[in-house]
Amino acid sequence: MVRGAVLALAVGLGAAWCQQGTGGSSGDDLFAAGKFAEAAEAYRGAIKASPEAVNAQAGLVRALLRLDRPDEANEVATKALATHPGAATLLAEMGDVHFRRGEMSEAEGSYIAAYKADKTNAHALWGLARLYGSYSLHRKAYDLRNAAHQLAPNDPEIRRAWLNQLPRRDRVKALEEYLAGPHPDDEEQTENLRLYLAFLKATVDKPVHACKLISKVDKTETKLQALRQSANHTVAAGMMVGINDKKAKLELDTGASGIVIGSRLAEQAGLTRISDSKFGGAGDKGRQSGYVAHADKLTIGELEFHDCVVEVSDKKNIIDRDGLIGADVFDSYLIDIDLPGERMLLTPLPKRPDDVEQDKSLNSGGDEESSAKEEGEGEQKPAAVRKIVLPKDRYVAPEMANWSRIFHFGHLLLIPTIANDKPKPMLFLIDTGAFGNTLTLKAARQVGKPYEDPYIHVHGLSGSVEHVYRVDGVKLQFGRFVSPSQSYVSFDMDSLSRNAGTEVSGTLGFEMLRMLEVKIDYRDGLVDFTYDRNRVRPE
Repeated sequence: MVRGAVLALAVGLGAAWCQQGTGGSSGDDLFAAGKFAEAAEAYRGAIKASPEAVNAQAGLVRALLRLDRPDEANEVATKALATHPGAATLLAEMGDVHFRRGEMSEAEGSYIAAYKADKTNAHALWGLARLYGSYSLHRKAYDLRNAAHQLAPNDPEIRRAWLNQLPRRDRVKALEEYLAGPHPDDEEQTENLRLYLAFLKATVDKPVHACKLISKVDKTETKLQALRQSANHTVAAGMMVGINDKKAKLELDTGASGIVIGSRLAEQAGLTRISDSKFGGAGDKGRQSGYVAHADKLTIGELEFHDCVVEVSDKKNIIDRDGLIGADVFDSYLIDIDLPGERMLLTPLPKRPDDVEQDKSLNSGGDEESSAKEEGEGEQKPAAVRKIVLPKDRYVAPEMANWSRIFHFGHLLLIPTIANDKPKPMLFLIDTGAFGNTLTLKAARQVGKPYEDPYIHVHGLSGSVEHVYRVDGVKLQFGRFVSPSQSYVSFDMDSLSRNAGTEVSGTLGFEMLRMLEVKIDYRDGLVDFTYDRNRVRPE
């Protein structure tokens, strides 16, 4: 991960902290220092001493969310609100609980209720900002972030998001100040912030690596190539990408972000190292080391882009491949991943009624944050002539009225999915980089009876998964597509939900998606699936 994504990594993990005054100040101090278990105990002590202590109850909910115990947080928040139904602080915390549990409409209701109860509640505004950001309502989210920052500029979560909106030079100073003081971030989040700061310092005096389109064409069709585990077993789709003057076959992965390649390819392509990096994925080996690098040009089909950023693993390859290319790389296009037809088509996004033509760029670094952007950032222009381009809300073109709306968390595309006709939809990740459909252990227990299967092996960017399970008889419904009842793989995917900040119950993998034509509009948070059994090739 590079650029703006790192600052937003902790969003959703117990949204806002601020000194609450009486009823839990020692818990607040421990929370501010990132000692969440100790903070939870301090809040419990304050509640025991004074059962009416609303701030301590709210603090306990926050601490439990940061300890990744959302169900327990839900119990505490529900009990507290039964006694204090109009408490804005508790309503805002209840919004966080709903958000973490993937209950988006309930989260919106709680945040709005909190704001109505107290117009100065920055937490409620901040909660709505990240919720509407996941809806692709980027301008609403931007305005709410600004309003929340005006009310609580020292709140760590709000402050971290605010840093992401600053020009790069100002961002360096603000991030240094943030890291120098107490902040409730765990070791991984703090390391991400320090790595991002190093990237900023290495590039602050240079023009942004914009990865601008140089070719005269603005659309292209690219052949997708079968990536096989054996002669008759296709497990993924790849595409040829030119990195400088070196051709490489990269796996197309809607669950990944940006371009990640192995060190061998980076050396062959003559990439220039910028700063250190860390990244990870499925597996039990933790995050992997690497670095951010600069590529003079990238070529994909007929399109050529100059001045791009990619990530490089210290390992020679990426899970036995040259590398991965996240579909979010093409987020300035309408993306048509036609897996049955073995092709990917990139075309212009629907033009908004008030749009003007803009240069196309490739999001090779991945995980771009929807925020205000400064045209020509990095160029030596007086502040008075710099033009700020504000984000815009989702636009649903008439021809896309029947597309499915998804929740957008960085590069993650989460689609509401019904499992076994359960009344409450779950959020599933659209992930061509995962071979099979998967369920988290929590979701598997909700829809069936998982059992350990020692014959299944799961590997990802973070190594292999030790304990893998199966659950039989699972039927999924998403968009206009209903899958037949079948057996699903299940394993611990808690880190995915933790990083997204909301409950991710499983993945829709290549085994299913290979039967579908998948169209993606990242800008507006829309997807569409088309199934034609006559085009599906048997394995």
